[in-house]
Amino acid sequence: MQDQVKQVAEMVQKAHRIVAFTGAGISTESGIPDFRSSGGLFDQLTGRRFTGEEALSVPFFEQHPELFFENYRNTLDFPEAKPNSGHLFFKRIEDMGKKVTIVTQNIDNLHEAAGNSTVWTVHGNATQWKTVRTNQVVSNNELCWDENGLAVDSKGESLRPNIVLYGDQLDQQVMMESARAVSKADLLFVIGTSLNVVPASYLIDDFRGENAVLINQTEVADMSRFNLFIQEKSGQFLEKVWKRLSNEEV
Repeated sequence: MQDQVKQVAEMVQKAHRIVAFTGAGISTESGIPDFRSSGGLFDQLTGRRFTGEEALSVPFFEQHPELFFENYRNTLDFPEAKPNSGHLFFKRIEDMGKKVTIVTQNIDNLHEAAGNSTVWTVHGNATQWKTVRTNQVVSNNELCWDENGLAVDSKGESLRPNIVLYGDQLDQQVMMESARAVSKADLLFVIGTSLNVVPASYLIDDFRGENAVLINQTEVADMSRFNLFIQEKSGQFLEKVWKRLSNEEV
């Protein structure tokens, strides 16, 4: 493991443009369950008449708004969650002068809270809200809950979390900027993702740089794409890399 810490530290030192493509696994150390493992978000959302995917779909939101928002408050809202060492690592190396871009499938806002300057949220941000009618993002100060437990603004207009539900279109500007960043990177980290969610997972196919590192609990499809596979919690591993970079004892 120490050899991998050294290798990754050397890759970071050598790189100029770094992209971190992250999934739910980077946030589990912050107390947020991942999506698809046993006991994860999909298991929590799945009921006798619907699946996790259905519970996070546009038709479900439209047909069962009260249950949708009950699910949101119980399984998607983590106001006490803080960035862990995995999130903070990329802010730290950005402060070293590296050009760092985060491309995340996560909706938890933890990369933004960590302070990275460029974060592309492929699936939106659950801490933001937008109007159902106009799709315009509104200030969180506008969020109210009506007597039925539905999200509305101060004028009573219906709101929804600013996330991509099943049936929504992805933001093409976000996808384009994400693909551009990956294509220009010389070091790619893929962290905490099964790479099974398309089309987001296709973004890493644009990588043409020298080194790609997978930090994940399990292997993914086409492991030949990666120079290194680290099967360890990302926060723990990246903290060791940071200590080496900052000349502390690992």
